[in-house]
Amino acid sequence: MSKFPSTPGPALRFRLSQGAVAWIAGLWLIAADNPAFWRSLWMSRDVGDVRVLAAVGALALLLWAAFSFICRLLCWPRTGKFAVAALLLIGAAAAHFIGTYGIFIDKGMARNVVQTDWREATDLLSFRFALDVALRGILPAAILVFLVEVRYAPWRRSLMQIGWHALLLGVVGAASVFAFFGEYADIARNHRELRHLLTPTNVANSAYGLWKESRAQRQPVTRLAEDATRPAASASAKPLVVVLLVGETARAASFSLGGYGRPTNAALAGRDVVYFDSVTSCGTDTATSLPCMFSDLGEKNFSVNKANARENVLHVLQRTGVGVTWLENNSGCKGVCDRIETEDLSAAGATGLCASGECLDAIFVDALRRRLPKSNSDSLLVLHMKGSHGPAYFRRAPSARPFAPICATAVIQSCTEESLRNTYDNSIAYTSEVLAQSIDLLAADNTRDTVLLYVSDHGESLGERGIYLHGLPKLIAPAEQTRIPLLLWMSAGARERLGVDTIKLRERASRAASHDNLFPTLLGLFDVRARIYDQNADLLGTVRDRSPELVGPR
Repeated sequence: MSKFPSTPGPALRFRLSQGAVAWIAGLWLIAADNPAFWRSLWMSRDVGDVRVLAAVGALALLLWAAFSFICRLLCWPRTGKFAVAALLLIGAAAAHFIGTYGIFIDKGMARNVVQTDWREATDLLSFRFALDVALRGILPAAILVFLVEVRYAPWRRSLMQIGWHALLLGVVGAASVFAFFGEYADIARNHRELRHLLTPTNVANSAYGLWKESRAQRQPVTRLAEDATRPAASASAKPLVVVLLVGETARAASFSLGGYGRPTNAALAGRDVVYFDSVTSCGTDTATSLPCMFSDLGEKNFSVNKANARENVLHVLQRTGVGVTWLENNSGCKGVCDRIETEDLSAAGATGLCASGECLDAIFVDALRRRLPKSNSDSLLVLHMKGSHGPAYFRRAPSARPFAPICATAVIQSCTEESLRNTYDNSIAYTSEVLAQSIDLLAADNTRDTVLLYVSDHGESLGERGIYLHGLPKLIAPAEQTRIPLLLWMSAGARERLGVDTIKLRERASRAASHDNLFPTLLGLFDVRARIYDQNADLLGTVRDRSPELVGPR
C-alpha cells in the first residue's frame, strides 16, 4: 500500500498510476504543443517516400517515450501533479508564440524574454493568447490537479518503474536510429533549427544556456584599447557633436531611400543624407545586435558573454575625453551603457509625447534641444529609439499618419496584409520625421560641427512566409530580419573638419556594410589613435582627404 494515501475529493475523479499520468502528459505535449515542429519536419521531408513516413512515425514514438520519461521523473508524491501541470503550462505558452509569430525558442529568445520590460510584455498579451493557453495548458493542468487521483507507488517500486521506462526509451531510441540513421542524420545536419521548435525541451535548453551565460558574466571587465589617445583640440576648433540614433526593428525593405516603392522617407527629402544600400545586422534581436554593434569583437567572434566581459567603443571614447551620454526610450541598453551617463527619457514623461509609460520618439528632439547648448566639448549622444517595435506598431506614431487603414491591435496576424504593412510603414515614416527634425536642429547650430548617424538594430518580418516579428537564428533568418537601414548626415563644418570627399562617400555607401563597421567609424569620427582601429572598416576611413594619423590596420 502507498505511504501517500489519496485524499477525498470531487465525485468525478480519475484514478491513474504515475506511469499513466506520465504517458498521457507526454502524448499531450507531443500532440498539442508541437504542431509547428511536426509541420516543419513534414515540409523538410519527401512525404511520398514510405521510408520517410516510417522514420517520422518512429520519431514520434521516440519523442513520446522521451517526454513521458521526463514527466515520470517529475511525478512524485505531493509535488508531482503540480510539476507536470507547470510543464503543461510552459509548453502551452511556448507553443502559442511559436505558432502565432513563427519564432524559434533559443538562448537568444530566452534572453529577450528576461530583458523585456512590462510594456513590451503586455503588447504580446491578448485574448487569443489567453484562449490558446487556456485550452492547451490551463485546461489539462486543471484536470490533472483537481480531477485526477494519482496512485503513487512506494519509492522503491517507483525507481524500478523509472528504470524500466529508461530501458524502454533506450530500446526505442536505438531501434529508431538503427533503422533510420540516414534520415535522422540528414535532419540533424541540415535542419538543426528544428530543435528550437520542439516544445518544451526548447524552453529548458534555452533557460539552461542563459543560466550558463549569466554565470560566465560574473567576471571583471577587461579594459579595451588602453593605448587610445586623441590629438588635443585647437583653441579655435568648434566642438564636434555626433548624434547616433539606434533604430528599433527597422528593416531596409521598408525604406524608400533604399528603393521601397512607398514614400516612407519623404521627411528626409532635401536634407543631403547619405544612405548605405546594403547593410546587415549582427543579430536578429536587440539583446544580440545592440551589444554587438558597439563591440570590437565583430559578428564572427561575438557572444554576449564576451561582450559583457570587456569594454565597448563608448568606454574607449569616454576614456579619451569624449563626453558620452546614452538617452533611452526603449527597454534598456542591454549592458552597453554600463558606466556611461544615462538618461531614461521614457521616465521623464514629456507633455503630449508620453502615455501609459511609453513615449514617442519625438521626445529625442526635445532632449537634443535641451542638451545641445550644453555640449561645449566633443560629445557623442546615443539615442536608443522605440522605432518600429512590434507587435503594437500602431503605438509607435501619432494618430495622424500617411498610410491607412491601419492594424490597431497587437494581434497582428489577425490583420490584413495591407493594414499591417500600412501600420509598420507609418512607424518608419515617423522615424524619418524624427530624424529630419534632429537634422534640422543640428544644421541650425553654427557653433558646433555636427554629425548624425542612424542605424537599426535588426529588421522585422511582417508575415512573409508565415513569419512575424524577428529573432530567428541568424543562419536561417530571412533578409527582412537581417537587412537594415543606415544613413549619415554631416554639417558643412563637420565635412570640412573630417576632410570627407562626398563623391567617395556615396560610392562607399553603395558597397556592403554591417554592424561591424560602427566601432571603427566612431573611433575615426573622433580621431582616436589606437592599435585596435581599422581604417578600412571605418565607413569614412577611405573617403577622407586628410586621414587621421592612426596606428591601426590600414
